[in-house]
Amino acid sequence: MKKKRENKVERPILQFSVLCDGIATPQEVNNKPVFIGVFSSLLRPMIIPQFFIANRWINGLGEHAQIIKILDPELKEIASAGEQKFTLPSKVSPADIFNAFVNLNFPKAGVYWIKIELDGKIAMSYPLPVFEGK
Repeated sequence: MKKKRENKVERPILQFSVLCDGIATPQEVNNKPVFIGVFSSLLRPMIIPQFFIANRWINGLGEHAQIIKILDPELKEIASAGEQKFTLPSKVSPADIFNAFVNLNFPKAGVYWIKIELDGKIAMSYPLPVFEGK
């Protein structure tokens, strides 16, 4: 009787999570992502026409799913990228996941949060300060 091959699954690490205005992956640089306008805070009042969150998962194996949520200062969800599945065939093969958020309103100043979940568990959460502009 043949033994069924088991697919090994190991939880990866989040190598980076970048907030930026745009992402380019030109062929001439071996598909390396180029981040345009990296930022760590925002000025309001404004609706952000478009921004991206780029995540790289590495050092894991098998099938996984990430969810990105943006929370307001009261920790209520104002946006989500939804579940995104990816597969890591080896521990040195990364999975780059790019998410665009369009016309997102940050209705008041305060500390918003970027929450990243992996396979239903929190992987990282970091602040996005939104300051009152002029």
